[in-house]
Amino acid sequence: MRTIPLLLCLLASPVIAQDRAGNDTAGEWRFDHHKAFGLWDSMCDWRETDGITERRCYLRYVDVFSPRPKFAAVFTFITPEPQGYKIEFGIEPNTLYKKGGFRIDAGDTTTWQLDDINCTRIATCTWTGNAADTFIAALAASSDDPAVLVQDFFDRHGQEQLLKWDLTPFAAALADFNAQVGERGLR
Repeated sequence: MRTIPLLLCLLASPVIAQDRAGNDTAGEWRFDHHKAFGLWDSMCDWRETDGITERRCYLRYVDVFSPRPKFAAVFTFITPEPQGYKIEFGIEPNTLYKKGGFRIDAGDTTTWQLDDINCTRIATCTWTGNAADTFIAALAASSDDPAVLVQDFFDRHGQEQLLKWDLTPFAAALADFNAQVGERGLR
């Protein structure tokens, strides 16, 4: 059963899941860094293309919240941009988030909330620039205060779901990720 989440991680996103022909496979990428911070993973890999080494790093969180036969999951990938980050949330089609159902809570206080519900109505939410920087800052600030990323929704099977991702290890995961990105000259 432990291999199912790992398999999902490899198949969950084009950032790690496609070979050169666009097939959903791990392809030719070889990992050279993996460090877990709770359920956050800081990862880097590489491949050779025409004698040139391609490198990439990402932070990921994969939550398989419903096993077979009603399999369902949500994931996030954070990758470096020249200035800041790109954040991609993978949300299964026909998932319906409740109003205020995508937020960061520290105790009884909401410290960040997604106001653009259109983002949660499509299969992928992607943020860059100021939106990504604001979200990353809210995630990282949570390491000082026990906080959770709350996702309150009805999944594609119509089942009510309440996910609470522990943000305590995020700042350490982000620091490791940024160090690896720097070592590889990816920003």
